Amino acid sequence: MTESSAPEESELAHRIGAASVRVRPWGSLRYAQYRLLAGSGLLGSTGMQMREVVNFWVVFQFTHDFLPLALLGSLRVLPLFALGLLGGLLADMVDRRKILLVGYGMSFVTTGALALLFVTGNLELWHIYATTLVSAIATVLDGPARTALIYGSVPRSHLMNALTLASSVRQGSILIGPSIGGLLISLSGIGAAYVVTTAMYVPALAAVLLLSDPRPAEARARPRFGRTELLEGIRWVVRTPVVVAFTTVDFTAMLFTSYKVLLPFYADKLGVGSAGFGFLTSAPAVGFLIGSGVLLAFGDVPRRGLAVTLGIVGYVAAVFVFALSPWFILSLAALAAAGGFDGVSAIIRRTTLQLLVPDDIRGRATSVVQVFTQGTSSVGLIGTGAAATVLGASGALLGGGVFALAVLAAVALRWRQMVTFRI
Repeated sequence: MTESSAPEESELAHRIGAASVRVRPWGSLRYAQYRLLAGSGLLGSTGMQMREVVNFWVVFQFTHDFLPLALLGSLRVLPLFALGLLGGLLADMVDRRKILLVGYGMSFVTTGALALLFVTGNLELWHIYATTLVSAIATVLDGPARTALIYGSVPRSHLMNALTLASSVRQGSILIGPSIGGLLISLSGIGAAYVVTTAMYVPALAAVLLLSDPRPAEARARPRFGRTELLEGIRWVVRTPVVVAFTTVDFTAMLFTSYKVLLPFYADKLGVGSAGFGFLTSAPAVGFLIGSGVLLAFGDVPRRGLAVTLGIVGYVAAVFVFALSPWFILSLAALAAAGGFDGVSAIIRRTTLQLLVPDDIRGRATSVVQVFTQGTSSVGLIGTGAAATVLGASGALLGGGVFALAVLAAVALRWRQMVTFRI
């Protein structure tokens, strides 16, 4: 089979293997390489969340205008579309550990520069924009390498567990990072917040230094740096029906039901103010962690197609409840449920991709799906916001959810593996 050929059913079954064994909730942490990856991921992701909240606060203090904040947010997304596929190719060409080192190194240098500029009284708005763009490029380029390294850090039977724990770490950092950043600003000032954030990257870099790339050197040197090799991941994805099906339904659901942009409106509608807005914003991450805990307890999900389908349906149903909810508590519960269903579905999709893809194009295939999923969430914020101006907030979410379910039904009819795929 060539790198770009579509795997047959028998080949898929062979590649996945029969290693679906019961894994303890923290089973992947038995392996030193995975512990190093998880530890560096927790520190790096928490540092990124802290820096983001400090940057947003400083920009608002400089400008007292929402447009500069929107520009800051867009700078975090643009590199994904421009360089997402390149990150995947690099992950297949270069020692993946070195890619992580460069990524964390860039984040360390840019955050340290902000700390120095602020402490010396020389920080300007463009400094924040420039360093945000550089760190966003680093994140985009090292993302496929990080995911690919997880595959080689644990046995195949532990992959679901490893990816679930990695997703939980990221969601945990989304919960605690902004809180730590906000507390540091309040208690010690902006300069101290930047300094502490910079320090978070030091142990993250140390952990990555202890990692190893399990691939032989000849495997890393195989791809050439050209357009054909860059597009190899796209060709593999479009020729693998179950990956196409999973990606299509996720793309549609995230594009048309991106509720986060509407949360300030719902906080005002429910009369809960800024504190309630914060709780609404955090609720999906709490649900994601709960869903991850359920997956960790079960160990694995053999009927993956059905699980992803039910996850999408559950997510849309939760969005419907949120859109129509007249009560704050119900809204919190609905958002937590949406985060839980989305989290379970996303982890199963990611695990399936990592089990199916050949290792020599793992980075490129991962980057293709990353561009679709992460990019769609960002673009969806704009689309949902625009739809809300015409249909109202509830109308935008209800209409988007109905369309997402219609696409899910069409995909299930076109690719039966959407529902039937299993290990």
